[in-house]
Formats: sequence, structure tokens, C-alpha cells
Amino acid sequence: MGLTVPASGALLANVTVIEPGRGRLAGRTVEVRGDRIAAIRATRSDETATGGFVLPGLIDMHVHQPTAIGGLDAYFGLLFLARGVTSVRNTGDLDGTARAMRDAIRADVYPGPRVFTCGPLLDGASPLWPDSVVVTTPEAARREVARLAAEGVDCIKVYSRIEAPVLDALREATRAEGLPLLGHVPRGVSFERALLDDVQHLIGVPRAHADRPRDQTGDELATAVYPPIAGWAELDEARVARVARVSLQHGIAHTPTLVFLKMASEADRYEELRRRPAAALLPRVFRDVGWRPPRRFRLGGRVTAETWPAFRAAFRQSLATVGALHRAGVRLHAGTDTGNPFVVPGASLHEELRLLVAAGLTAEEAWVAATTDAGEFLPEPELGRLRPGAPADLLLFREDPTRDLAALATLE
Repeated sequence: MGLTVPASGALLANVTVIEPGRGRLAGRTVEVRGDRIAAIRATRSDETATGGFVLPGLIDMHVHQPTAIGGLDAYFGLLFLARGVTSVRNTGDLDGTARAMRDAIRADVYPGPRVFTCGPLLDGASPLWPDSVVVTTPEAARREVARLAAEGVDCIKVYSRIEAPVLDALREATRAEGLPLLGHVPRGVSFERALLDDVQHLIGVPRAHADRPRDQTGDELATAVYPPIAGWAELDEARVARVARVSLQHGIAHTPTLVFLKMASEADRYEELRRRPAAALLPRVFRDVGWRPPRRFRLGGRVTAETWPAFRAAFRQSLATVGALHRAGVRLHAGTDTGNPFVVPGASLHEELRLLVAAGLTAEEAWVAATTDAGEFLPEPELGRLRPGAPADLLLFREDPTRDLAALATLE
């Protein structure tokens, strides 16, 4: 392909070192040897100044690699790196693509972010996505976790049709293996019963939904993927406060993927979306074929015109809910659901940071969700930190993006 991985090592002098949420140090030199930070010290007068602001690399905690179109792994990797995304967590590897990409990047076949993967989706009978692993008994649940752990996955993801006894067995097995259990709160299980380590898309937050009515869109996929419209309409402060209490009590994190929810709520504006600059970063087949309703974007193709205002109201409510969870002290992770329509690698994480700010976080708090807090949740020691011995996943900016996200455009 003509892509080569550059030699490691760097010396960044007279920079401001920022660990989001932990502090900043001006007038520092960051020395990198190999793939680790060797030293952070005061800049000497004889060192040529680099200047600028050094931050940890961004981490996207919810992505999917391309599966329908081959040969794009390296390009996806470059799109992530071009926006400063140096680590990604794949939350559903339907065909082994994520593991292949992870291994290729580790072997320096081509540049790309660190890839952490949950392996395939685990779902119940009649799974919603092809190539999911069907798990219908506690015994099968334990076997699958043991098998996936032996294959080297970094997490386990459950989907919407897992039944409660099976989920209990998955939780027990993943904890025994030291793997986080994340995904969708299944439709037949309440948020309080599910106790996932990391809840995706806020699913399960709008009311305890074991007896929830069918989504008013009538769309099976919308019911499973997008938080039901009816549930959001009924959400109140007491329910959000209860979710926050349960999350804090059990150490539950939330990856709300606001950018995906926003794109889903705007899917009736397809012509507008396809003209956005970020859409042009991917080959035309994505925006002109794969993402054109109703071929791929089933949420956009099966929802009637009357329900779009309710979808957009649900998105606004999701912003308010994220703000409330944050104010309560619940851990948030920045994730995008890259691979879904108009959720573009790299660029979409910048949009997720902006949406977190719109939800009520400061710019620096949004950076915490995408660096230091996310790194603590992944199996790479010191990821998301800036200290000697930590991974040298560094970003250099001309201006400080923890003060104003507009400075994301000054990435060097």
C-alpha cells in the first residue's frame, strides 16, 4: 500500500502538558523513547522550543470497523489518526475485521490507533444482526465467555434479546475473567437488574423497560437500537436520579454515543447529511449507496413523517439526561458508533465532544470522557495519562482545546 510506520521517538520542548481533569504544567519538555514517555521535565534554555499544548490521544469507546467493503481498514485507521484518535474500542466485531485490524497495527503493517475489541455480539434467540453469537442458556453463556477470553478479546458485548438468567451468567463469567461486560440493556431486563459495566446509547435509562410497550415506530431495529420514543417521552427527573444512583452504587459507566443518536434523529434529512464535509471523507459508496434510506439506515427508512419530531425530542432529552448523569458524578465515556450512517471515523468523535459540551460538560470535562476516564477502562496501563512510562499516545495543538473545542482544528 505504500504506507509505512514512522520511527518512534520525539522531543517536544517548552510545551504545556495537560492531563484533562488532573492538571497542567507549562514550560515542560516531553521526551519519547520507543513507544513510551521517557521523561517530562522543565525545559532547558538550550532546547529549541516546540511550543503548543500536549494532550493524551483521544479514545473512541464505541466503533465498528467496515465489514461490507473490504480493504478499508488502513484508511479508517488514518481517518482516526488524522483527528487525534489514537485508541478505539470495537463494540461488535461481526466478521473478525476488528481483530485483524488490531493485529495488523500491532505488527506495524500500517499506521492506526490502538484497537480494543469485544469480539462478536452476544444475543438471544433470533438475533437482530447476522453473525451474532446466539446464547440462550447460562451454560452456553459461560462457555462463550471462556472461548472469547481465550481468543484475547478485551470486553464482552451483549445485545437486546439476551434473557435475564443468561445475562446473570454472563456477568458472573466476565467478572471471573476480568473482562468488562457492556452493551445494550436487553429489552426484557431492567436497568437495575442488568448491571452492565458500561451501558451503550443510554438504552435502559428511559424507564425500567421489562414491560415497556412496543416502540411506536413499529420498527424492530429501532426498538432495539434507538431508545424508544415512548420511553423518552415518559422519562422524568426521578427516573434519571434513580439511574444515577444505581450507576454510582455499582460503578456503571455510560457511553451515550450522542453523535449517533443525533444522526439517527436527522435521518429524514438525508440530502442535507450527504452534503456535509465529513461525509466526503469516505468513498461515495457510503453516502450514495450504503447510507441511502432505506437500504442501510433502517431507522430512517421505516419511520413515518409524523414520528420525526418525537425522534428529535428524544435526542434533546438524551442531551439533558447526559447532563444530569454528569452532574450526579456518573462516569461518561466518549464514543460515536462509527460505521453507522454519517458517523465518520475521527471526525465524529470531535462532534461527540461538542455534544457533550452541549449536554452541560465543560470542554475539559469532555476531554476527560475521551482520555483519562476512558483509558482507565481499557487494558493498557496508563493509557490516557501523561507521565513517564505511559504510552506515548500524544497530541500537539497550537491552541488549548480544553479551554475551547474550536482549538481541535489546531492539531499539529
